Amino acid sequence: MALIGTLRNKMGKIVVGAIMVTMVAFIGTDLIGNSTLLGGGDNPDIGEIAGESISNTQFQNKVDELSYNFALNTGRNPMQKETDQIRNEAWNALILEKAYEKQFEELGIVVTNDELVDMVQGSNISPQIMQFFSNPQTGEFNKENVTAFLGSLQQADPQQRNSWISFEQSLVPSRKIEKYSNLFTKTNYVTKYEAKDEYVNQNASATISYMYVPFLSVSDSSITVTDSELQAYLDDHESEFQRDETRNMEYVIFDIYPSSADSAIVADEVAGFKQSLAAATNDSSYVMVNSDDPYPYITYTDANLPDSLQGKEVGYVSSPVIVNGAYEFYKLSRRDEIAADSVLYRVAKMKKEFFVSDETINEVYRQADLFSASAGNLEEFRKLAEEQGLTVRSANRIGKNDQRVGQMIEARGLVLWLYNEASTGAVSEVKEVNNRYVVAAMTAEQEEGVANLSEVRNQVERRVRNEKKSESIIKKLSGLDAADVESIAVAYGDGAKTGTADFQLFSNSITGVGYAPEAIGLSFALDEEEMTRPFGLQDGVIVVKLIAKDIPADMDDYSTFALQVSRSRLGQSTVIADFPLSYFRLFVPRKIDQAIKEFADIEDMRYKFF
Repeated sequence: MALIGTLRNKMGKIVVGAIMVTMVAFIGTDLIGNSTLLGGGDNPDIGEIAGESISNTQFQNKVDELSYNFALNTGRNPMQKETDQIRNEAWNALILEKAYEKQFEELGIVVTNDELVDMVQGSNISPQIMQFFSNPQTGEFNKENVTAFLGSLQQADPQQRNSWISFEQSLVPSRKIEKYSNLFTKTNYVTKYEAKDEYVNQNASATISYMYVPFLSVSDSSITVTDSELQAYLDDHESEFQRDETRNMEYVIFDIYPSSADSAIVADEVAGFKQSLAAATNDSSYVMVNSDDPYPYITYTDANLPDSLQGKEVGYVSSPVIVNGAYEFYKLSRRDEIAADSVLYRVAKMKKEFFVSDETINEVYRQADLFSASAGNLEEFRKLAEEQGLTVRSANRIGKNDQRVGQMIEARGLVLWLYNEASTGAVSEVKEVNNRYVVAAMTAEQEEGVANLSEVRNQVERRVRNEKKSESIIKKLSGLDAADVESIAVAYGDGAKTGTADFQLFSNSITGVGYAPEAIGLSFALDEEEMTRPFGLQDGVIVVKLIAKDIPADMDDYSTFALQVSRSRLGQSTVIADFPLSYFRLFVPRKIDQAIKEFADIEDMRYKFF
């Protein structure tokens, strides 16, 4: 019954009242700290899923539920990073309830009580049940372990029983998703001709000779591109330049370091500690109480005894030195000979870290606050930073739900400012991020949809310039009188190169040319010794001559390739729910998940509040 005992401990950890009280205080503080959420009793919407508005109360209830489950299973409150994860999974849980469940209801997908019993202790055991009740050494599953555990629940305390009920109910959405996915996977029919196409695609091969003129061989300065041409290209290719909503910003950092006065205080303290340690009669107790080192009383041998103690007598105290931002010094407390040629040393280690006084912190804040107040716009921000010798850093494409900005982690406060208060050119108030003060200026914003030309100018300009190069190269090649690729290259002159290449139909690049799916597809449409006219590729212009091609013979059975086509249609599985320390993840084919979310027309406005 050891397995059952282990399982019961895993699934029924008791959360003491103090933890739950602290959790309530934690959640309450989190809400109170965001006055926008409370809004004098208002209950604003934070999103919409499948036509249903999601209120803050609705979202927060789900956060509370997952936070409770977290504490129930860990015996502690979630930390900030875990709270962020819980919020994300609370949103995923609402998508599951509002978007997926609507699909389940319309299709009549349910899990009955009898089916749930069958999943737990019947003939169709859930994989999650098998996972938890399998022997960890052998991996063997024994249904009797389940029966014994269920019987023991009658004598278990209420929290253990509630934990089991919660786990049991969590099996339901997993089975519903399995049924829903099977409607697609089991009815996904691939015709013989589709399977044959995949077979040919993987096995057909060809050999070509080619003449290639890369765009790099034509000087950029010879091609003129105007802003109107760039904008026209962007307008004609909007679908290729879709962007999520993002913000760009520049920022300066005011680091908080100990002042000379702070360092002097620590130096004086260290001098006193040295005298006290030298006079101490119980060295281990003294350093345990006073040292900042987690292991202040250590055993050494001759081989690793600190250099400052080598050759010293018992009672010697070394001079303090600064190591990694802290003072360190040692006292040789005891010397024991454990063999004729071996000594066991006991050493007390004192470590005192530097600290930053309130006066220093306030002074750094005052400098940052003065900078913020003096910089009324982006231009003044940059000028003032230059005058003060501050490094201006950039952070681009910041998403509305990002937690990290540039190299700064836990920078959510800056993201909230960018999306709720800032406008292009605005300068922020002082923000505290990772024990540093930061002042930021918003430099650009990209709304969801087609990218701003300024954001993609280099990419668009390269494409437009290459289009013009392609037209120029093709025009020159078309006027040449040559019968093969080598003659064409000679007649064209500098910049043209020739070569041969072997590839298969599924390939997308040609050796010596690069990305060229158009050339590969066209090659298989040619007859042997047939040559194409010049045409443009991504990075140059090419002329192709087919030397040989091999199309595989027909097969009687294409089932292997039919399975490959079927799998590629649905795509790889993706995680749609990964609740913090939950019993299992929920997976669904990626393309199904994308379709459901697109159909649900989800609007996520959490970024305005968290």
